[in-house]
Amino acid sequence: PTLQTADLITAFAGLRAVGNTGDFIIAPSPVSPRFINAAGIESPGLTAAPAIAEYIVDLIKEAGLDLKLKREFNPQRSVVRLRDLSSEEQAEVMKKDPAYARIVCRCEMISEGEVRDAVRRGATTLDGVKLRTRSGMGRCQGGFCTPKIIQIICRELGLEPSAITKNGRGSQLLSGWLRAKKVAPVKEEKLHV
Repeated sequence: PTLQTADLITAFAGLRAVGNTGDFIIAPSPVSPRFINAAGIESPGLTAAPAIAEYIVDLIKEAGLDLKLKREFNPQRSVVRLRDLSSEEQAEVMKKDPAYARIVCRCEMISEGEVRDAVRRGATTLDGVKLRTRSGMGRCQGGFCTPKIIQIICRELGLEPSAITKNGRGSQLLSGWLRAKKVAPVKEEKLHV
C-alpha cells in the first residue's frame, strides 16, 4: 500500500514444499525406489545437510545402486572472491590478472575476472553467473552489469548475444539487432523569448 511502484526494481516469489508429517521427508519413492525424496527440509536444512547426505547415501545403497568413491574429487574448488580479500591481496590478484581490476557489477563489487571464471567453470546463463558470483543481485538487480556480463559470456563461449539466456531455453534476453535508420541531423535553433 505505501510502496511506490517506481521504487521497485524486481520482485521474487518462492515455493518450498512443506510436508504434513511435521518432519523431513527423506525416503525412497514408493513408485520408484531408486528415486530418493528429500523434501520438507525447513530451518535446520543447511546445518543438517551433511547428515542428510550421509543418510541418502545409505538409502541409495539399500536400493541396490552401485556407489563408487571418486578419489580424485576435490570439494574445495577455490575461487577468487575479490570483495572478501584484503587490499593487499586484491592488489596481488589484480597484478597477476588485470581482469580482476575491472569491476563489472558495481553493486556487489564483482570483477570481470570473477565473471569470466564462473563461465569457465560451467555457467552459461545470466542466472548461472549470478549464482556463482552474486553479480546482478545488488540494488540495481543487473540493470547496469547485465550488458557487460552478456558480453563476457559471449566472448568466453563464442556465442552471439541473442544466444544468451537468463536461465535456459525460452528465456532469451535479446532477439536480434535493430538496424538504425539514417536520420537527418537536427538543426540547432535558437529559442527566441
